[in-house]
Amino acid sequence: MFRINISENKSNYSQRKTKFVHAQKGEYGENKIDWTCTCNVHSIVMAALYSGWVFPKSSFEREPDAFADYIVKECLKKDNWFKEKMPKLWENWYKGDPKAYTPLELHAVLAHYFNNYLGCTNADLFKETASIKEIINQLYKNRIGVPTSVKWAGLNGHIICLVGFECSSEDDLITWLEGTSQSNPITKIIFDDPWGKYIESEDVYKVTESGNDCEISFDTFKKCVKDINNPNFKYAHILSKPVASV
Repeated sequence: MFRINISENKSNYSQRKTKFVHAQKGEYGENKIDWTCTCNVHSIVMAALYSGWVFPKSSFEREPDAFADYIVKECLKKDNWFKEKMPKLWENWYKGDPKAYTPLELHAVLAHYFNNYLGCTNADLFKETASIKEIINQLYKNRIGVPTSVKWAGLNGHIICLVGFECSSEDDLITWLEGTSQSNPITKIIFDDPWGKYIESEDVYKVTESGNDCEISFDTFKKCVKDINNPNFKYAHILSKPVASV
């Protein structure tokens, strides 16, 4: 058996401890950002920290809170990327529609502002069709976490951070990645979850327990990680290796 976990001996972040809250009020009502919709910033920050990125200093103690605050402030500026690229989605959020997507909840917006935040145009590339081999390579060769979207335990679009996997052997892994073997050796996927501890056998969360180093079978990964209708290609934020401290 071969196992890799890039977050081993590192604590994950819990979105339940976030200090960031924002109420966007307008003619459509009030749209509120609180801990329930910050899995995205928590997971992408965990992936970046595990790979060595250094974040800008902030008045917030926790990096996910600081990043969330940055995104919202940028999206409230007169001329901003969210408004330019997705005018209707931005308008619904800006005018306070309670059902509107917040800028923290849109993958493309998250990736764009993450790049700006770290001052690197390719810090994050979001893909809707990342191959499973690409995701495994990101974990195995690059040692970088992979934020992705899941549908399970009553949550739809919840973001977790893939941090590792378990397979039959490293030799089997290499031959599969190189294409000389068609037999997929991956048996388990390891992830850090800001929502809590996910229990695969019951499809529930133990919300009072840490979501550090959760595990699911590879079959559950194929079935529950978005795109759930495609077992071969998945949503993934592909982070680059850090090039400098910021």
